[in-house]
Amino acid sequence: MKTVLMILMLVAGSAAAQSKYEAAVLKGKDLLKAADDQEAYMGCANYFERIAQKESKEWLPLYYHSLSLTLWGTRETNPGTKEKVLNDALALVQNAKKIEKNSELVALEGFVQMMRLTVDPATRGQTLSPTIYALFGEAIALDPENPRAVLLMGQMEFGTAQFFGSGFEKACGYIQRAYDIFEQTPDELTTLPTWGKGMAEASLAHCNQ
Repeated sequence: MKTVLMILMLVAGSAAAQSKYEAAVLKGKDLLKAADDQEAYMGCANYFERIAQKESKEWLPLYYHSLSLTLWGTRETNPGTKEKVLNDALALVQNAKKIEKNSELVALEGFVQMMRLTVDPATRGQTLSPTIYALFGEAIALDPENPRAVLLMGQMEFGTAQFFGSGFEKACGYIQRAYDIFEQTPDELTTLPTWGKGMAEASLAHCNQ
């Protein structure tokens, strides 16, 4: 009887600890969703860094830490500062991939690299573009229904088309597909990534101009 009680207590304790972790990640997701400036994004990065330090075997805190820094980088205009923050974001997502390799992490790595390309497109385009396309292609292959992977591929195609002055049909095909996946995905409370629908809507608006 004592053995059974001890097992039940251990199970209950484990569930409580997991619930505490999940609650912390969900809170961080809400903070990230509400962030609209660099200070807020850096606050999110610091928040997820603290979770990652406590939950060293979990990939999600590293993922969101990296995403927070990447989104911060989208607002930065100083090339040197932007490069440093994005390099930190890249290291984080690559560390997360050592814990678990999945479509979300591969897509995020491509996102970070795409932002690194924007630091100096003329110089980096030839060397980084193949890497970025390969990462987004791998992310889609791992999960064809990952809307973030499809959307980011579309945004990369859109940027390439702009740079070379070519048509946007291929890019907008990816973006429309990503938007459709978002529309078909039911809202649910989850610690897994769910961001991107607003980006898809904004990108689709450019396609429809």
